[in-house]
Amino acid sequence: MVPIIIAIVYFGFFSIFFGLMARKKEKLSAGTGDGADFFTAQGQLGWFAVMTAFLLAPLGGGHTTSLYESQSGMGVAVVWWGILIGGIFVPIFMLWFAPMFRKLKVVTFPQALDKIFGPNIKIFNASVAPAAWMAIAISELLGTATAVYALCGGRIGFAPGCVLIAAALMLVYILLGGMLQASYMSIINAIFLIVGSYVAVVYVGLKLDGGYQSVVASYAAQGLEWHTDMFHLTPAVLMNCALPAVILHVFAVSSEHMMYQPMIAAKSNREIRKGALIAGVLNTACCIPFVVLGVTATSIAAIAEKAPILSVPELALTLMPDVLIGVLMVALLCALLSTGSGLILSTSHVVADDIICPIIGKKPGDRGYKAISRVLIVVFTVVATIPALRVESLIITLFFWSFSLSMPIFVNYFIGMVWKVNRTAAWINLIASTAVNFWWTFACPSWAGIFSLSFWPVAFTTVVLGVVLNLIMPGEKSMLTQIKEQKSSAGA
Repeated sequence: MVPIIIAIVYFGFFSIFFGLMARKKEKLSAGTGDGADFFTAQGQLGWFAVMTAFLLAPLGGGHTTSLYESQSGMGVAVVWWGILIGGIFVPIFMLWFAPMFRKLKVVTFPQALDKIFGPNIKIFNASVAPAAWMAIAISELLGTATAVYALCGGRIGFAPGCVLIAAALMLVYILLGGMLQASYMSIINAIFLIVGSYVAVVYVGLKLDGGYQSVVASYAAQGLEWHTDMFHLTPAVLMNCALPAVILHVFAVSSEHMMYQPMIAAKSNREIRKGALIAGVLNTACCIPFVVLGVTATSIAAIAEKAPILSVPELALTLMPDVLIGVLMVALLCALLSTGSGLILSTSHVVADDIICPIIGKKPGDRGYKAISRVLIVVFTVVATIPALRVESLIITLFFWSFSLSMPIFVNYFIGMVWKVNRTAAWINLIASTAVNFWWTFACPSWAGIFSLSFWPVAFTTVVLGVVLNLIMPGEKSMLTQIKEQKSSAGA
């Protein structure tokens, strides 16, 4: 009961507190309260709020549940997922991609594609991309369910019980506020995530007879010394985890609207860039304790017999006092709820702004816009919950499939922004790459071997077509060049 009380007090208090603070600030800033500021926070966020909101956006299950689940087969080397993302993706996005996006003066990523390639590609992105985002939302729901499982002491079955509770928790978390409230909440979530998870690591090390050296000895006794060696970079780890993780984050996650929401809400590009390096370090730091706890859990025979996704919750229930179980699971929820809610919030934003409202003739700020947005939030939460009840594969496979679906979108966007705008080439690339993704996902050739992830053929197809088609086909100047020329003309 104690862990549940800790979770309720934490999320209940801070959600209400920051929700009230957000509403007060909206009124002081002449916010209409009708939905125009629900997704964008009226561009009020300073650098620290932007940094923490973005820090948690690409984190979630990718840095936590998927890694402590995957370490059962790959060992502690899965930590390279977090090291490479924090060291490469986060700084690149905050220093370059986000400020570049803001130059387009749009509020959703599909609108950026519209400005470069026309409205048809915007519709394609707004229709297809939510499928990828929902795949990640499913993984966040599953991760949240593992935390619920531990909070309830393992007394409620993982599915459907914990999954349904997780869905309700995520829905309430989103509906209590919007982008401004979520950004405030992210600040305290980031602090609690790091402190809580590292406290748990220290406690487990002290609790184990022989400390973490006993974990190393346990694997060595089984002939699995590699399991505790982070430099045991086998082809499986390199080709199915480390390299796909960093490449897909840079060239696929960068097309997810959720990543841009904190950036759109920032006061200026300076407020975005200021926290880039700190965010990169913290992003990496967040994944380490969960990998350590996962490796420790599966070194215990009784836990290793259970599903890998429950390894850390089972470790908590086995070794930790109730108070620390509550602290660790709240820390885990800080990552999962922030990312999961961000995905559902951003998906609802895109569908509301770029599909439904244009059809019915409404605009952001019109009467009923927020009502439409809230209905969509409920719908997408349900959409993510139904398949989550039946998902049996590794969570990490959901990430890679969804990232592969998004990769051609960003590659074409990037080419149009910095090199050349060619609508025909973009369409050929998108259609061919999407077809290859579905082929490899549902009918992967037997000869694929270590290239069984759809990422590899999709990456090859979209990059080769992007380069070759734009070399041989004429096009317009890059969008950044066009924007620069327009500014020069206006100045003259």
